[in-house]
Amino acid sequence: MQFRHARHTNNLEPLINFYTEIIGLEKLGGFKDHDDYEGVFLGMKNSDWHLEFTASHEKADHHFDEDDLIVFYFNTEAEIKAILKNAERNNVALIKPKNQYWESNGHTFLDPDGFIVVISLRPPALISGDGITKTILENGINNWNDLTKQVQNLPYGRNSGRSDFSLVIKENKGTCSSKHALLKKIADLNNIKNVSLILCIYKMTEYNTPKIGHVLTDNSLECIPEAHCYLKLNGNRIDFTGQNAEIAKIEKDILTEMEIQPEQVVDFKIDFHKDFLRQWLKVSGLKITFDEIWEIREKCIANLAE
Repeated sequence: MQFRHARHTNNLEPLINFYTEIIGLEKLGGFKDHDDYEGVFLGMKNSDWHLEFTASHEKADHHFDEDDLIVFYFNTEAEIKAILKNAERNNVALIKPKNQYWESNGHTFLDPDGFIVVISLRPPALISGDGITKTILENGINNWNDLTKQVQNLPYGRNSGRSDFSLVIKENKGTCSSKHALLKKIADLNNIKNVSLILCIYKMTEYNTPKIGHVLTDNSLECIPEAHCYLKLNGNRIDFTGQNAEIAKIEKDILTEMEIQPEQVVDFKIDFHKDFLRQWLKVSGLKITFDEIWEIREKCIANLAE
């Protein structure tokens, strides 16, 4: 069975912006000039539900009360925090719900039509019988939200093997690659939907990545294109590399990004990064070799692990 919630509105564009820019839904499709109607479908590509909003020459006349709600359940606290930040950036204020339950178990907004929208946490349990999930369960981590928090709180550091993602848990450390590859692998094994592993190349500077120290300025460089991994959860970019990791710090400096599979962090990521660096050197005009720029980059990464 599939589910659609449809609403006629006088605020089509503001609704699209609210549900995509703040809640994180995707625009799945739409239509115009259909018997005087235009509309849009919003949701997530891998879900069996979506919202439809329509507009026409006839004005909408809604009647609802404070107990009429649209509730979105999210899998991680990180997604909730991302939405709250989206709301703050867009000057969308929280409201006090009539039902005390939602004040204790969610966060409540008004959408542009004045309808009440609640976001709440409902993490899925880890139930797969595979070896990696068993290792996680043996460490007292039973659900997806707790796993994301545990991984984010682990120190930054390279693991002894790149292809064994369980080492993140066993060695209590990981990089952006190993941490996010582990999370994506566990999501796939436990049928947790709308989790994408993303590889990007961004302009790494001492401003957006301060832990690298003064390596770049010491080598008369403003930036180096660096490869970085993170997740997209229900449309929101989330970085679990460390406790203070915020994707917003590098978003404006992203040069390219793509979805990859966990196994691609082993060789593909490195090869893609090196090829990108070689092309960047050709057009940058810098009098520096690839080996020299890679050595500088390695010094930056070493600083991150300190």
